[in-house]
Amino acid sequence: MPVLRWGIIGCGDIVRRRIAPALKALDSCEITGVARRNPEQLEACRQEMPAARGYRDWRDLVAAEAVDVVYIATPVSRHGEQSMAALAAGKHVLCEKPLAMDLAECDQVLAAADRSAGRLGVAYYRHYYPAVRRLKEIIDSGEIGTIILARLDAAETFLPSREHPRRWILDKGRAGGGSLMDFGCHRIEVLLNLLGSVRAATGTTGRVYPDHDVEDTATVALTFENGASGLVTVIRGGTEEYDQASIQGTRGSIRLDTLNEGRLTVATPDGTRRETWPCHPNPHQPLIEAFCRDLLTDQPPTVDGRVGRAVQEVIEAVYAV
Repeated sequence: MPVLRWGIIGCGDIVRRRIAPALKALDSCEITGVARRNPEQLEACRQEMPAARGYRDWRDLVAAEAVDVVYIATPVSRHGEQSMAALAAGKHVLCEKPLAMDLAECDQVLAAADRSAGRLGVAYYRHYYPAVRRLKEIIDSGEIGTIILARLDAAETFLPSREHPRRWILDKGRAGGGSLMDFGCHRIEVLLNLLGSVRAATGTTGRVYPDHDVEDTATVALTFENGASGLVTVIRGGTEEYDQASIQGTRGSIRLDTLNEGRLTVATPDGTRRETWPCHPNPHQPLIEAFCRDLLTDQPPTVDGRVGRAVQEVIEAVYAV
């Protein structure tokens, strides 16, 4: 069996808890290199993965002969530059979300992908949730009729301190935006997956913490080409956490209390039923498996750079209001 040799740029929480375990679970993958500037942190990361080589300069990693695929897990401000460099070196790229800081940079990355022998994917791992797949099956079957409104609401209480390694998510220059860029983007991708192309997008943002450089709250209102409406609300810094979905159709409805747990309630004139479609214990595992399968069968990634661009287009429409 062919083996995909992975190089990882960045060694934060997502890489340690999810990406590295997902790669190690597959016979078709091995981690051959990691890049991190701090030499002590680099060596600790190299041993934890484990990886044969550590690189203080990420440019050396993307140029390495021993790397076929690059996973980019750095602040958003580095995504575009690092993706383009890896693609120019002929590597496949799986980039953390969002793809880039803005739409113009997304277009530059897509152009680099078009010139490259490598494939480009974006790590919107909720695309592969069994519950999301089931939502799409029910919608596409027509069981709840024509979709009127699909709504996703998410709230996170996490507020990184000034010393926290993820404080950068509150720095506009490194993150590009706040709650909308950080985790609202995932919900936008889910709606695009469920309902298709967007005809119009608008929304609002709010900042309630004076020491934050980015929005704490955002509301996204979408009109889809098929006539359905979509609504996304995201909150950072409140007192409770939730991740909910509700879909209203002309013949029925679907409610999902917690996306990770995958508990659906489907109501139609024929009755009400409950289904459970939990996510994988490692939520990134199906993403990694799908991306590897696409590479090994020479197929375009399901969640590719154009999906990343479509999400960014919605985000920019909201920021422009």
